[in-house]
Amino acid sequence: MIENNETRYEKIISSIVGVTAYQIEGVASLSSDTDNKLTGRLFRSSGKGVLVDMLGGNKVNIDIFVNIYYGYKIPDLAYELQSKIISEVEKSTAYKVSAVNVNVVGVVFKA
Repeated sequence: MIENNETRYEKIISSIVGVTAYQIEGVASLSSDTDNKLTGRLFRSSGKGVLVDMLGGNKVNIDIFVNIYYGYKIPDLAYELQSKIISEVEKSTAYKVSAVNVNVVGVVFKA
């Protein structure tokens, strides 16, 4: 199967998003449980828990599905994720980020 440039960039952006997410304190993991979360949508990216939609004009929309640790404020964590992801993707690629949608799928209690 020949991979086109759009698919290649989806994978690259997905990887950048995944690495960036784990740098944020409070993120426990990316969620790979997509059975009920992405009804009717293709889960097409190399990284689990990341959906990259390529838009025209070198723009992308990013959906990220995360599990967070108990005790962190969801709005603050989501804002930090959005800011850092936008910064890293735009710094590392020629794409501009139109939106980063942070979906908190679960809360993890530290053992």
